[in-house]
Amino acid sequence: MTAHEPGEPQTPASRAGDGARGAVADDRERPRALTAEAAAGIARLEGYLLARRAGAEAAEAGAVFANRFPWLGPRERSEIAREFAREHLAVRRRMLQDAVTRAGELRREYGDRYDRLRRRLFAVALGAAGATTAVVSLVVRSAG
Repeated sequence: MTAHEPGEPQTPASRAGDGARGAVADDRERPRALTAEAAAGIARLEGYLLARRAGAEAAEAGAVFANRFPWLGPRERSEIAREFAREHLAVRRRMLQDAVTRAGELRREYGDRYDRLRRRLFAVALGAAGATTAVVSLVVRSAG
């Protein structure tokens, strides 16, 4: 078996020493692993871009706020803009954390409801099957 770098595609020649079953399993699992890795990378990139955009929006909002005070010097306006932006980001972070917390609560709540509904449906189906069996057995006995 020849050595290759991780992430480097294997050619048929590099798999020559592998068993046929192992090669097929590797080929099936590799696309899934690459897909999961790509999805994680895209999620990280998306998070980075969203954070950069939020920072830019906060800085812009801070500058707009600081410019409402024309009597302040440039250094004071810059400091006010920075503090406003910092607070703006802190508020956004808290809002996002609250939304994530609420989403988790809703996921659990609806998951519990779904589980109860599924159990009820199973019980009703089981009861209907039992009732149908009883009716069929009575019909067969009375016919026979």
